[in-house]
Amino acid sequence: MADMHTTVTVIDACGMAHVPALLISGPGKGKSSLIRGLAAAQAVPCEIVLGSQYEPSEIGGQPYLAADGSGVRREPPAWAKRLAESGCGYVFLDELTTVPESVQGPMLTVALDRVVGELALPDGVRVVAGANPPDIAAGGFDLAPPMANRFCHISFEPTVEDWLTGMASGWKTVPATRAVVASSERRSATASAVMGFINARPDLLDKFPENPDERGRAYPSRRTWAMVADVLAHLRADDLAAIETAVFGLVGEGAGIEFLTWLENADLPDPAAVTANPAIVDWGRERQDRVWAILQGVVTLAAQRGTVEAFRNAWKPLGAAADAGVADMAAAAARTLATFRPASVRIPVEMRKFEPMLKAAGLLGEDAA
Repeated sequence: MADMHTTVTVIDACGMAHVPALLISGPGKGKSSLIRGLAAAQAVPCEIVLGSQYEPSEIGGQPYLAADGSGVRREPPAWAKRLAESGCGYVFLDELTTVPESVQGPMLTVALDRVVGELALPDGVRVVAGANPPDIAAGGFDLAPPMANRFCHISFEPTVEDWLTGMASGWKTVPATRAVVASSERRSATASAVMGFINARPDLLDKFPENPDERGRAYPSRRTWAMVADVLAHLRADDLAAIETAVFGLVGEGAGIEFLTWLENADLPDPAAVTANPAIVDWGRERQDRVWAILQGVVTLAAQRGTVEAFRNAWKPLGAAADAGVADMAAAAARTLATFRPASVRIPVEMRKFEPMLKAAGLLGEDAA
């Protein structure tokens, strides 16, 4: 159970990563008050959408026949228009577990695709939902697995002190976030961590719950692992409470524990530091899963930066790894890195180590000779 400070941090990180967050608690715990408080603190609008009171067409857009003869169009509701006009804000999909699957479908489009009718929500709009556990929600439903797999699930249980603070401030004061703007270095580090773990544990890439009771909760999928990388990029590496909350909320506690344990034991170096000085890694003696993750981090950083210099420098660690006897892993990274080759760039010396393989894969033309 995350404390209020951690909850606000994870909601903020999810918002920056465009990952919908789902607050789960008993009724009357203040979920909507928290989101209103966050919106007020950021001076942005907040729209509360009670799915239990809407028909599917009122969320997905009212159909109408276009006067220009282009066919049936969908008119977005007023709340979506207001957010689009503002360009930022929060949409809070409340009472999600009292919504039947017929309404969950349109809400799913809002949550992940950020589309309402034919209106795309601006990048500055953040999607958060609230739900009571189905066993205590009036007329409650379990979330359909496709809907559950689109959220970061956060158990929300404010303390007595949190409630007293809210009462004193009129529910306008919220803790400051610890989330950060993601740098290319942090993005490459979190992406390589997730890829390294999945390379070591491919059985956890997609693990649909066998127990029907768990299918409305967080579980591992290709989508949620990508979300893990995106959200963690907005959290400090030392913010263990927020990292655990985000990981458990996206892939579930079982897979989450295994990932965090692997990550702690891997102790991956900063991809930027490895790129600058490949000698900081003892390539020939490292565990293979760690070498694979380190090289993927180097490649991802080059792709994030997207410059000629970044592309050329990334080949140095790959060349060092190949020289140290881990040519297979270096070659796998080389195939990926070669796809990011900027036009007309001169071929680095280290890249020539992989020339036959890259030419065979069609990633290095005869002009490189």
